[in-house]
Amino acid sequence: MTGSTQKKDAEAAFWDKVAQERIYAAFDKEEYESYIDSLGKDLTGKTIVDIGSASGVSAALFAARGAIVYGIDISPELIAQAKTLWPEYEDRLHFQVGDAENLDFEDNSVDACFFGGVLHHFPERERVYAEAARILKPGGRFIAVEPNRLNGLELIEWGIADLRGKLSPNEYPIDPQVMKSEMMAHGFSPVNFVPVRFDIPFLAQLPLLRYGFSRQKGFWFKRPMLKFIDAFRAPENRGTFFVIDGVKKNG
Repeated sequence: MTGSTQKKDAEAAFWDKVAQERIYAAFDKEEYESYIDSLGKDLTGKTIVDIGSASGVSAALFAARGAIVYGIDISPELIAQAKTLWPEYEDRLHFQVGDAENLDFEDNSVDACFFGGVLHHFPERERVYAEAARILKPGGRFIAVEPNRLNGLELIEWGIADLRGKLSPNEYPIDPQVMKSEMMAHGFSPVNFVPVRFDIPFLAQLPLLRYGFSRQKGFWFKRPMLKFIDAFRAPENRGTFFVIDGVKKNG
């Protein structure tokens, strides 16, 4: 296993700045709910590590289902912000600054690791997989939501966002088929992924169109366009993001 290639100081500085600007979550509440439903509606007694928890929106949703949740983020400012936002869950919601490649948890101690738009911030992901496999109990779940490298429309958005200076120093979209193979090589099986977020995201990056074509708007135009484009694309290429779910092998 190689050493880390992530520019950690730059990553922390980028997200510290974001924390000064707004409450940050990678996805909407409804999206998070759909991603975590596979773990169950009642998570009482479960221990979940939300890695890259940002302002704590997803961590709070886990806590609302009864789980004991540890929100981990590389940004001290996001962690400080998260600690002020969810007093109703203070008995089971814990935030701390941390690094996905060096987690401060005992071996075989947690029931699930959740990564909400996190893995694509690591140019090499092997150390993250290894740490998740280490702390998960046998049969524990690894769930991640990541930008889909197989979706050409998503790649256009990334190019425009890069030109506008909207990307952090380490961001790269991920091929879900490659990620599936990587996770299996690190002791997760079965591993499955599904595409999500069916959209034309780069329209929201264009100054003259951004207000009419945000992620929640403009589907009068986007739906027929996607229907046409999808006729020529494999199913795994259609979502701008994908959800991938792996189970740590027993033994």
